Amino acid sequence: MKDKILNYIEENKNWIVDKVIEIASVNTINTPPIGNENNGQDILMEIFRGMDLEIDRFSPDSVPGFKESNVYLKGRDYTNRDNLVGFIGHGNTSTIILNGHIDTVPSHMFTWTKTKPFEPKLINNKIYGLGVGDMKGGIISSIYALKSIIDLNIPIKGKVIIESVVDEEFGGANGSLACVKKGYTGDFAIIAEPTSMNICISNVSSKVIEVRISGSKGLNYFGDKTESISPILIAADLIRSLKDYEEYLNSKKDKYLVYRSIKKPINFLFSDIIAGDIAPDKIITNPEECKIRAYLMNYPDVNRNDFMNMMLAFIKKNPSLENYIKNGIIVFEDKHRFIEGGDLNLAISKNKEFIQSIVKNGKKMAKKGLKTSAALGGTDFFAFNNYGHTPVVVLGPGGGNLHAADEYVNFSDLIDLSKIYAGLIYDYCC
Repeated sequence: MKDKILNYIEENKNWIVDKVIEIASVNTINTPPIGNENNGQDILMEIFRGMDLEIDRFSPDSVPGFKESNVYLKGRDYTNRDNLVGFIGHGNTSTIILNGHIDTVPSHMFTWTKTKPFEPKLINNKIYGLGVGDMKGGIISSIYALKSIIDLNIPIKGKVIIESVVDEEFGGANGSLACVKKGYTGDFAIIAEPTSMNICISNVSSKVIEVRISGSKGLNYFGDKTESISPILIAADLIRSLKDYEEYLNSKKDKYLVYRSIKKPINFLFSDIIAGDIAPDKIITNPEECKIRAYLMNYPDVNRNDFMNMMLAFIKKNPSLENYIKNGIIVFEDKHRFIEGGDLNLAISKNKEFIQSIVKNGKKMAKKGLKTSAALGGTDFFAFNNYGHTPVVVLGPGGGNLHAADEYVNFSDLIDLSKIYAGLIYDYCC
Protein backbone atom coordinates (compact mmCIF):
# COMPACT_ATOMS: atom_id res chain seq x y z
CA MET A 1 0.00 0.00 0.00
CA LYS A 2 2.87 2.39 0.69
CA ASP A 3 3.99 1.95 -2.92
CA LYS A 4 0.57 3.19 -4.03
CA ILE A 5 0.96 6.20 -1.74
CA LEU A 6 4.37 6.96 -3.22
CA ASN A 7 3.03 6.67 -6.77
CA TYR A 8 0.11 8.96 -5.95
CA ILE A 9 2.35 11.62 -4.42
CA GLU A 10 4.78 11.53 -7.37
CA GLU A 11 2.06 11.55 -10.03
CA ASN A 12 0.19 14.47 -8.48
CA LYS A 13 3.08 16.51 -7.03
CA ASN A 14 2.18 19.60 -9.04
CA TRP A 15 -0.69 19.92 -6.56
CA ILE A 16 1.87 21.02 -3.97
CA VAL A 17 3.34 23.67 -6.27
CA ASP A 18 -0.09 25.02 -7.13
CA LYS A 19 -1.27 25.15 -3.51
CA VAL A 20 1.94 26.63 -2.09
CA ILE A 21 1.83 29.32 -4.74
CA GLU A 22 -1.86 29.95 -4.06
CA ILE A 23 -1.47 30.22 -0.27
CA ALA A 24 1.73 32.29 -0.54
CA SER A 25 0.02 34.73 -2.89
CA VAL A 26 -2.17 36.13 -0.11
CA ASN A 27 -1.19 38.43 2.74
CA THR A 28 -1.17 36.64 6.09
CA ILE A 29 1.30 39.05 7.69
CA ASN A 30 1.34 39.29 11.47
CA THR A 31 1.91 42.82 12.78
CA PRO A 32 1.18 42.68 16.52
CA PRO A 33 -1.35 43.18 17.89
CA ILE A 34 -3.24 42.55 14.62
CA GLY A 35 -2.82 40.20 11.68
CA ASN A 36 -4.17 39.07 8.32
CA GLU A 37 -4.26 35.32 8.75
CA ASN A 38 -7.85 34.78 7.63
CA ASN A 39 -6.81 35.47 4.03
CA GLY A 40 -4.91 32.18 4.14
CA GLN A 41 -7.37 30.31 6.31
CA ASP A 42 -10.13 30.92 3.75
CA ILE A 43 -8.07 29.09 1.12
CA LEU A 44 -7.18 26.19 3.41
CA MET A 45 -10.79 25.86 4.52
CA GLU A 46 -11.86 25.22 0.92
CA ILE A 47 -9.14 22.57 0.61
CA PHE A 48 -10.39 20.92 3.81
CA ARG A 49 -13.94 20.93 2.48
CA GLY A 50 -12.76 19.26 -0.72
CA MET A 51 -11.18 16.52 1.41
CA ASP A 52 -14.40 16.03 3.42
CA LEU A 53 -12.64 16.83 6.68
CA GLU A 54 -14.52 17.87 9.75
CA ILE A 55 -13.70 21.54 10.30
CA ASP A 56 -13.36 23.65 13.41
CA ARG A 57 -12.65 27.33 12.83
CA PHE A 58 -12.38 29.50 15.91
CA SER A 59 -10.76 32.56 17.44
CA PRO A 60 -8.20 31.89 20.19
CA ASP A 61 -10.21 34.31 22.34
CA SER A 62 -13.33 32.12 22.04
CA VAL A 63 -11.81 29.14 23.84
CA PRO A 64 -13.34 28.99 27.35
CA GLY A 65 -10.86 29.89 30.05
CA PHE A 66 -7.93 30.49 27.71
CA LYS A 67 -7.78 34.29 28.06
CA GLU A 68 -7.75 33.89 31.84
CA SER A 69 -4.95 31.31 31.84
CA ASN A 70 -1.33 32.05 32.75
CA VAL A 71 -0.05 31.05 29.31
CA TYR A 72 -2.27 33.46 27.36
CA LEU A 73 -0.19 36.28 25.85
CA LYS A 74 -2.15 39.45 26.49
CA GLY A 75 -2.35 42.42 24.16
CA ARG A 76 -3.24 40.58 20.95
CA ASP A 77 -6.29 41.38 18.79
CA TYR A 78 -7.82 38.31 17.15
CA THR A 79 -10.44 40.06 15.06
CA ASN A 80 -10.64 38.09 11.79
CA ARG A 81 -7.75 35.85 12.91
CA ASP A 82 -9.10 32.32 13.27
CA ASN A 83 -7.40 29.05 14.00
CA LEU A 84 -8.36 26.40 11.46
CA VAL A 85 -8.47 22.72 12.39
CA GLY A 86 -9.40 19.92 9.99
CA PHE A 87 -9.64 16.32 11.12
CA ILE A 88 -10.79 12.87 10.10
CA GLY A 89 -11.21 9.55 11.90
CA HIS A 90 -12.44 8.45 15.30
CA GLY A 91 -9.19 7.71 17.12
CA ASN A 92 -9.63 3.95 17.45
CA THR A 93 -5.86 3.48 17.09
CA SER A 94 -3.62 6.56 17.34
CA THR A 95 -4.11 10.29 16.90
CA ILE A 96 -1.49 12.30 15.02
CA ILE A 97 -1.49 16.09 14.87
CA LEU A 98 0.20 17.95 12.01
CA ASN A 99 0.69 21.58 13.02
CA GLY A 100 1.81 24.75 11.27
CA HIS A 101 1.38 28.50 11.56
CA ILE A 102 -0.18 30.47 8.73
CA ASP A 103 1.14 33.90 9.76
CA THR A 104 4.29 35.43 8.32
CA VAL A 105 6.59 38.28 9.23
CA PRO A 106 6.22 41.60 7.36
CA SER A 107 8.13 42.11 4.13
CA HIS A 108 8.16 45.86 3.53
CA MET A 109 11.72 46.31 4.84
CA PHE A 110 13.23 43.81 2.39
CA THR A 111 14.37 44.28 -1.21
CA TRP A 112 13.31 41.22 -3.17
CA THR A 113 15.20 40.23 -6.34
CA LYS A 114 13.92 36.78 -7.39
CA THR A 115 10.26 37.77 -7.28
CA LYS A 116 7.91 39.88 -5.18
CA PRO A 117 6.68 38.77 -1.74
CA PHE A 118 3.16 37.89 -2.91
CA GLU A 119 4.13 36.64 -6.38
CA PRO A 120 5.63 33.23 -5.51
CA LYS A 121 7.52 31.40 -8.24
CA LEU A 122 9.13 27.99 -8.75
CA ILE A 123 12.71 28.55 -9.93
CA ASN A 124 15.22 25.69 -10.15
CA ASN A 125 13.51 23.45 -7.59
CA LYS A 126 12.99 26.34 -5.18
CA ILE A 127 9.70 28.07 -4.51
CA TYR A 128 10.31 31.73 -3.69
CA GLY A 129 7.84 33.94 -1.83
CA LEU A 130 7.00 35.37 1.57
CA GLY A 131 6.30 32.60 4.06
CA VAL A 132 6.89 29.65 1.72
CA GLY A 133 9.54 28.25 4.05
CA ASP A 134 8.28 29.66 7.32
CA MET A 135 6.00 27.87 7.02
CA LYS A 136 3.28 27.61 4.39
CA GLY A 137 5.16 24.94 2.46
CA GLY A 138 5.17 22.67 5.51
CA ILE A 139 1.44 23.15 6.01
CA ILE A 140 0.71 22.20 2.40
CA SER A 141 2.95 19.12 2.68
CA SER A 142 0.97 18.04 5.75
CA ILE A 143 -2.31 18.44 3.92
CA TYR A 144 -1.01 16.65 0.81
CA ALA A 145 0.08 13.68 2.91
CA LEU A 146 -3.41 13.24 4.30
CA LYS A 147 -4.99 13.92 0.91
CA SER A 148 -3.01 11.03 -0.60
CA ILE A 149 -4.44 8.65 2.01
CA ILE A 150 -7.99 9.92 1.51
CA ASP A 151 -7.86 9.92 -2.29
CA LEU A 152 -6.60 6.32 -2.29
CA ASN A 153 -9.59 5.34 -0.12
CA ILE A 154 -7.35 3.95 2.60
CA PRO A 155 -9.48 3.59 5.75
CA ILE A 156 -8.40 5.79 8.66
CA LYS A 157 -8.99 3.90 11.88
CA GLY A 158 -7.22 6.41 14.09
CA LYS A 159 -7.46 10.18 13.83
CA VAL A 160 -5.47 12.75 11.87
CA ILE A 161 -5.67 16.41 12.86
CA ILE A 162 -4.27 19.23 10.75
CA GLU A 163 -3.88 22.59 12.48
CA SER A 164 -3.25 25.90 10.75
CA VAL A 165 -2.73 28.31 13.63
CA VAL A 166 -2.43 32.06 13.93
CA ASP A 167 0.00 34.36 15.72
CA GLU A 168 3.15 32.25 16.00
CA GLU A 169 5.53 34.96 14.83
CA PHE A 170 6.75 37.54 17.35
CA GLY A 171 6.57 34.96 20.11
CA GLY A 172 2.79 34.74 19.96
CA ALA A 173 2.01 31.02 20.40
CA ASN A 174 -1.59 31.75 21.41
CA GLY A 175 -2.78 29.89 18.30
CA SER A 176 -1.31 26.51 19.21
CA LEU A 177 -1.97 26.99 22.91
CA ALA A 178 -5.64 27.68 22.12
CA CYS A 179 -5.85 24.39 20.20
CA VAL A 180 -4.40 22.55 23.19
CA LYS A 181 -6.77 24.35 25.55
CA LYS A 182 -9.71 23.37 23.36
CA GLY A 183 -8.75 19.73 23.64
CA TYR A 184 -6.76 19.02 20.50
CA THR A 185 -4.21 16.60 21.89
CA GLY A 186 -2.93 13.32 20.53
CA ASP A 187 -0.47 10.48 20.69
CA PHE A 188 2.05 12.51 18.69
CA ALA A 189 2.37 15.91 17.05
CA ILE A 190 4.64 17.12 14.27
CA ILE A 191 5.35 20.79 13.62
CA ALA A 192 6.41 21.40 10.03
CA GLU A 193 8.82 24.27 10.71
CA PRO A 194 11.77 24.42 8.27
CA THR A 195 14.32 22.10 9.94
CA SER A 196 16.12 21.07 6.72
CA MET A 197 14.62 17.59 7.15
CA ASN A 198 16.14 17.06 10.59
CA ILE A 199 13.99 15.46 13.30
CA CYS A 200 14.14 17.97 16.14
CA ILE A 201 13.43 16.19 19.42
CA SER A 202 14.36 19.18 21.57
CA ASN A 203 13.76 22.91 21.50
CA VAL A 204 15.81 25.66 23.11
CA SER A 205 14.20 28.19 25.44
CA SER A 206 14.32 31.76 24.16
CA LYS A 207 13.21 35.33 24.65
CA VAL A 208 13.42 38.71 22.96
CA ILE A 209 14.89 41.29 25.31
CA GLU A 210 14.70 45.05 25.01
CA VAL A 211 17.25 47.18 26.83
CA ARG A 212 17.03 50.91 27.47
CA ILE A 213 20.28 52.69 28.35
CA SER A 214 20.21 56.29 29.57
CA GLY A 215 23.05 58.77 29.10
CA SER A 216 24.13 62.28 30.00
CA LYS A 217 22.37 65.09 28.18
CA GLY A 218 24.04 67.67 26.01
CA LEU A 219 27.64 68.65 25.29
CA ASN A 220 29.94 68.24 28.26
CA TYR A 221 33.25 69.42 26.82
CA PHE A 222 33.02 72.80 28.55
CA GLY A 223 32.09 73.80 32.07
CA ASP A 224 32.62 72.06 35.35
CA LYS A 225 31.53 68.60 34.14
CA THR A 226 33.72 67.23 31.36
CA GLU A 227 32.93 63.52 31.71
CA SER A 228 29.67 62.13 30.43
CA ILE A 229 27.89 58.80 30.38
CA SER A 230 27.65 57.64 26.78
CA PRO A 231 24.82 55.15 26.27
CA ILE A 232 26.50 54.04 23.05
CA LEU A 233 29.67 53.00 24.84
CA ILE A 234 27.67 51.27 27.57
CA ALA A 235 25.70 49.44 24.87
CA ALA A 236 28.95 48.28 23.30
CA ASP A 237 30.17 46.97 26.65
CA LEU A 238 26.84 45.22 27.25
CA ILE A 239 26.87 43.57 23.83
CA ARG A 240 30.41 42.30 24.40
CA SER A 241 29.31 40.86 27.73
CA LEU A 242 26.30 39.14 26.15
CA LYS A 243 28.55 37.63 23.48
CA ASP A 244 30.76 36.28 26.26
CA TYR A 245 27.63 34.85 27.89
CA GLU A 246 26.70 33.18 24.58
CA GLU A 247 30.15 31.59 24.47
CA TYR A 248 29.77 30.45 28.08
CA LEU A 249 26.43 28.75 27.35
CA ASN A 250 27.89 26.98 24.33
CA SER A 251 30.66 25.64 26.56
CA LYS A 252 27.94 23.82 28.55
CA LYS A 253 26.47 21.92 25.57
CA ASP A 254 27.97 18.55 26.55
CA LYS A 255 25.53 18.40 29.46
CA TYR A 256 22.73 18.02 26.91
CA LEU A 257 22.91 14.87 24.80
CA VAL A 258 21.24 16.06 21.60
CA TYR A 259 23.20 19.34 21.62
CA ARG A 260 26.64 17.75 21.84
CA SER A 261 26.92 17.17 18.10
CA ILE A 262 25.78 20.69 17.21
CA LYS A 263 28.77 22.96 16.65
CA LYS A 264 27.15 26.06 18.14
CA PRO A 265 23.67 25.42 19.56
CA ILE A 266 23.26 28.79 21.29
CA ASN A 267 23.15 31.78 18.96
CA PHE A 268 22.16 35.26 20.11
CA LEU A 269 20.74 37.58 17.46
CA PHE A 270 21.28 41.30 17.94
CA SER A 271 18.40 42.66 15.92
CA ASP A 272 18.29 46.41 16.50
CA ILE A 273 20.21 49.26 18.07
CA ILE A 274 19.03 52.87 18.08
CA ALA A 275 20.85 55.91 19.46
CA GLY A 276 20.71 59.49 18.28
CA ASP A 277 20.03 60.49 14.71
CA ILE A 278 22.36 61.16 11.77
CA ALA A 279 21.17 64.07 9.62
CA PRO A 280 22.67 67.20 8.00
CA ASP A 281 21.11 69.45 10.64
CA LYS A 282 21.75 67.09 13.57
CA ILE A 283 24.05 68.68 16.12
CA ILE A 284 26.91 66.71 17.63
CA THR A 285 25.77 65.86 21.12
CA ASN A 286 25.57 62.99 23.56
CA PRO A 287 22.47 60.88 22.84
CA GLU A 288 20.11 60.76 25.77
CA GLU A 289 19.25 57.14 25.18
CA CYS A 290 20.29 53.96 23.41
CA LYS A 291 17.92 51.06 22.82
CA ILE A 292 18.87 47.50 22.00
CA ARG A 293 16.69 44.59 20.94
CA ALA A 294 18.16 41.10 20.95
CA TYR A 295 17.03 37.50 20.76
CA LEU A 296 18.59 35.29 23.43
CA MET A 297 18.33 31.55 23.96
CA ASN A 298 19.27 28.91 26.50
CA TYR A 299 18.87 25.17 26.95
CA PRO A 300 15.41 23.52 27.12
CA ASP A 301 15.36 22.92 30.88
CA VAL A 302 15.84 26.59 31.77
CA ASN A 303 12.64 28.21 33.05
CA ARG A 304 11.55 31.85 32.77
CA ASN A 305 13.07 33.07 36.04
CA ASP A 306 16.34 31.23 35.60
CA PHE A 307 16.60 32.45 32.01
CA MET A 308 16.82 36.10 33.06
CA ASN A 309 18.62 35.51 36.36
CA MET A 310 21.40 33.54 34.70
CA MET A 311 21.93 36.26 32.12
CA LEU A 312 21.93 39.07 34.69
CA ALA A 313 24.27 37.22 37.03
CA PHE A 314 26.77 36.77 34.20
CA ILE A 315 26.82 40.35 32.96
CA LYS A 316 26.98 41.70 36.52
CA LYS A 317 30.42 40.14 36.75
CA ASN A 318 31.43 43.32 34.93
CA PRO A 319 31.52 45.88 37.82
CA SER A 320 30.64 48.81 35.53
CA LEU A 321 27.60 47.05 34.09
CA GLU A 322 26.49 45.96 37.55
CA ASN A 323 26.66 49.58 38.72
CA TYR A 324 24.73 50.85 35.70
CA ILE A 325 22.00 48.24 36.32
CA LYS A 326 21.88 49.09 40.03
CA ASN A 327 21.52 52.81 39.30
CA GLY A 328 18.83 52.36 36.63
CA ILE A 329 21.01 53.47 33.74
CA ILE A 330 20.59 50.04 32.14
CA VAL A 331 16.99 48.83 32.23
CA PHE A 332 15.78 45.49 30.87
CA GLU A 333 12.18 45.89 29.73
CA ASP A 334 9.93 42.83 29.88
CA LYS A 335 7.74 43.19 26.77
CA HIS A 336 7.93 39.76 25.15
CA ARG A 337 6.84 36.21 25.87
CA PHE A 338 9.38 33.81 27.28
CA ILE A 339 9.25 30.86 24.88
CA GLU A 340 9.68 27.72 26.90
CA GLY A 341 11.95 24.95 25.70
CA GLY A 342 11.23 21.26 25.85
CA ASP A 343 12.44 17.74 25.15
CA LEU A 344 10.87 14.61 23.76
CA ASN A 345 11.30 12.02 26.48
CA LEU A 346 13.03 9.11 24.77
CA ALA A 347 13.00 7.09 27.99
CA ILE A 348 9.35 6.41 27.13
CA SER A 349 9.32 3.48 24.72
CA LYS A 350 6.47 4.73 22.51
CA ASN A 351 8.30 8.03 21.93
CA LYS A 352 11.49 6.22 20.97
CA GLU A 353 9.51 3.99 18.62
CA PHE A 354 7.93 7.06 17.01
CA ILE A 355 11.35 8.49 16.17
CA GLN A 356 12.42 5.11 14.81
CA SER A 357 9.28 5.09 12.66
CA ILE A 358 10.08 8.54 11.27
CA VAL A 359 13.59 7.38 10.39
CA LYS A 360 12.25 4.21 8.74
CA ASN A 361 9.75 6.20 6.70
CA GLY A 362 12.51 8.59 5.71
CA LYS A 363 14.43 5.67 4.22
CA LYS A 364 11.42 3.80 2.79
CA MET A 365 9.31 6.68 1.50
CA ALA A 366 11.84 9.42 0.69
CA LYS A 367 15.15 7.54 0.38
CA LYS A 368 16.62 9.90 2.99
CA GLY A 369 18.64 9.25 6.09
CA LEU A 370 17.06 11.55 8.65
CA LYS A 371 19.03 12.72 11.68
CA THR A 372 17.85 13.82 15.10
CA SER A 373 18.72 17.32 16.23
CA ALA A 374 17.32 20.27 18.16
CA ALA A 375 15.27 23.28 17.10
CA LEU A 376 17.53 26.28 17.69
CA GLY A 377 14.83 28.92 17.81
CA GLY A 378 11.40 29.53 19.26
CA THR A 379 8.60 27.28 18.01
CA ASP A 380 5.28 26.04 19.37
CA PHE A 381 7.01 22.86 20.61
CA PHE A 382 6.32 23.84 24.22
CA ALA A 383 2.57 24.18 23.65
CA PHE A 384 2.29 20.44 22.96
CA ASN A 385 5.11 19.18 25.16
CA ASN A 386 4.53 21.29 28.27
CA TYR A 387 0.76 21.91 28.18
CA GLY A 388 -0.87 19.38 25.84
CA HIS A 389 0.67 16.17 27.16
CA THR A 390 1.39 15.38 23.52
CA PRO A 391 4.87 14.17 22.49
CA VAL A 392 6.07 16.44 19.69
CA VAL A 393 8.86 16.77 17.16
CA VAL A 394 9.70 19.50 14.69
CA LEU A 395 10.29 18.18 11.18
CA GLY A 396 10.06 20.30 8.08
CA PRO A 397 11.66 21.17 4.75
CA GLY A 398 14.88 22.93 3.92
CA GLY A 399 15.02 26.41 2.52
CA GLY A 400 16.66 29.75 3.06
CA ASN A 401 16.40 33.50 3.62
CA LEU A 402 13.76 33.04 6.29
CA HIS A 403 12.57 36.38 7.69
CA ALA A 404 14.40 38.05 4.79
CA ALA A 405 14.17 38.90 1.09
CA ASP A 406 13.93 36.05 -1.42
CA GLU A 407 12.69 33.51 1.09
CA TYR A 408 12.50 30.07 -0.48
CA VAL A 409 11.65 26.45 0.25
CA ASN A 410 13.05 23.38 -1.50
CA PHE A 411 10.31 21.87 -3.62
CA SER A 412 11.83 18.37 -3.49
CA ASP A 413 11.79 18.54 0.32
CA LEU A 414 8.09 19.30 0.28
CA ILE A 415 7.48 16.16 -1.77
CA ASP A 416 9.70 14.03 0.46
CA LEU A 417 8.05 15.48 3.56
CA SER A 418 4.61 14.54 2.25
CA LYS A 419 5.82 10.99 1.66
CA ILE A 420 7.20 10.70 5.20
CA TYR A 421 4.09 12.21 6.78
CA ALA A 422 1.87 9.90 4.71
CA GLY A 423 3.92 6.90 5.80
CA LEU A 424 3.47 7.87 9.44
CA ILE A 425 -0.27 8.39 8.99
CA TYR A 426 -0.51 4.94 7.41
CA ASP A 427 1.54 3.29 10.19
CA TYR A 428 -0.26 4.87 13.11
CA CYS A 429 -3.75 5.69 11.90
CA CYS A 430 -4.65 3.23 9.16
